[in-house]
Amino acid sequence: MKLAGVCCPRYSGQRQCPHTGNKYGEREDEPTAKTHRTCEGSQKDSKLREELQALRETFSNFTESTEVEVKALSSQERVRLGAQDTGVPRAKPRGLAARVTDLPAPALGPADHSGLLLHVKQFVSDLRSLSCQMAVLHGNGSGRTCCPVNWLEYESSCYWFSRSGKSWAEADKYCQLESAHLVVVGSWDEQKFVQHHMGPVNTWMGLTDQSGLWKWVDGTDYETGFKNWRPEQPDDWYGHGLGGGEDCAHFTDDGRWNDDVCQRPYRWVCETALEPPS
Repeated sequence: MKLAGVCCPRYSGQRQCPHTGNKYGEREDEPTAKTHRTCEGSQKDSKLREELQALRETFSNFTESTEVEVKALSSQERVRLGAQDTGVPRAKPRGLAARVTDLPAPALGPADHSGLLLHVKQFVSDLRSLSCQMAVLHGNGSGRTCCPVNWLEYESSCYWFSRSGKSWAEADKYCQLESAHLVVVGSWDEQKFVQHHMGPVNTWMGLTDQSGLWKWVDGTDYETGFKNWRPEQPDDWYGHGLGGGEDCAHFTDDGRWNDDVCQRPYRWVCETALEPPS
């Protein structure tokens, strides 16, 4: 069916219909609903192309200006270093970095501040660990102790986070073969660190009451130590139908602790001490 050579009146600002090519006022027959839809679609396509082109130009301008700023900052840094060597006072840079410094700091709530502090601590720890490993690889890190590759350093320990599931006993054995043990949580800060890196998944820890009393695998005193159980846990529930009670502790998806059947295939976290150089 041949479309009528009519454009919608709403597009009367154009000289020609973007679909038919007819000048306005040239009517072959009366407009139809299909004609209106076709004209409208063509107009939208044209507008999208214009916006895309504008975005490309904006991005290009941004890239060019950023490159100029970076070069300017590099030049200013060289001047600054030269001024330090000669004693000549250096001018205050007013490039990109200076303008960013001048921006007002956003207001942070307690939760935001806590999360930001954790990220900063972990970033510093990662840099220190990377520097240590590089020194060892280059043969000039004698006497230095680093966390193994793919382990994370926090405070005075190294942590490894699994990405598969095992029973509690298999996970415990895995950590022992790595000269480590299932993670022992001794503080709220350590809890937050582990929770941040394990993600919202059930994850075994080194806490069990298979001998009758709750004990940490490294001998840390359970009764006086840190705890983060879910309400009404541990409950040693027998209604799961798997036989026996619940004798092994794990992090739940929100980080709080729960006791469960030790045979369940959960992820796990290994921990080992970061020994100081002798």
